[in-house]
Amino acid sequence: MQRVSYGMPQLIELNWVEENVRLCSQLGLDFIELNCNLPSCQPETMNVHYLNLLKDQYGIEFTLHLPEDLDLGHFNRHVREAHLKVLEEAIGVADRLGCKILNIHMNPGVHFTLPTEKIELYGKYQQQYLSNIKSSLELIDIWLGGTGVHISIENTGLLHRPHIQTAVNQLLKSGRFCLTWDVGHDYISSHADREFMLNHRSSIKHIHLHDAKGRNDHLELYTGEVDLNEKLQIASENQASVLIEVKTKESLIHSVAKLKEKHIFK
Repeated sequence: MQRVSYGMPQLIELNWVEENVRLCSQLGLDFIELNCNLPSCQPETMNVHYLNLLKDQYGIEFTLHLPEDLDLGHFNRHVREAHLKVLEEAIGVADRLGCKILNIHMNPGVHFTLPTEKIELYGKYQQQYLSNIKSSLELIDIWLGGTGVHISIENTGLLHRPHIQTAVNQLLKSGRFCLTWDVGHDYISSHADREFMLNHRSSIKHIHLHDAKGRNDHLELYTGEVDLNEKLQIASENQASVLIEVKTKESLIHSVAKLKEKHIFK
């Protein structure tokens, strides 16, 4: 049986990718999640040949976190097509890097604020939104082709909304998408995503593991109130990859040490 792989995010305090790669190797981790929000991780600035040399030299892998503002359902065709172009280029990079996971957020879209309520446009005009999602999926399926890349949808406190649930279910049925359970996001959203995630437990192939307390997440592991062991059990069941998504080098080192102390990670 394939073991669970553990990784780290690309840390902003480290200026170069190779610094991240060296730290990943020193800690005995398996992969780095490169962040496509950063200027150094745009398709036109990434040196894929160099990254593949680092992979071979240090024995690590990569996943990619897509830009957080991508929107597969945007009502404006030109905006939607621009976002899809970003995704198409990222799929090409992921394929050349041998990445298995492209992490994506669902976009909540715009809301109108009325005196007594907020109206979400994607919910109000659900049929058009879902039609756009379907059109986007048809292109994404072509681009993924035989790459072996899966796009993993991360929960961000939106999965209790019926139109978002319908869209995600539509994407999951394609077989080209899976789920990322971000356990800190789930906690600070008062577990708005928990029911959906557990109902789709077998689709969880990537986990963003960090602790949380109150309204603060991305805390060092075992310093907050998240039931981390429950999520690690799911990772073991599904052979999911686990990203230790703390944001500083110090927190990462301490988190890895705690996992080793508990004999969760060797």
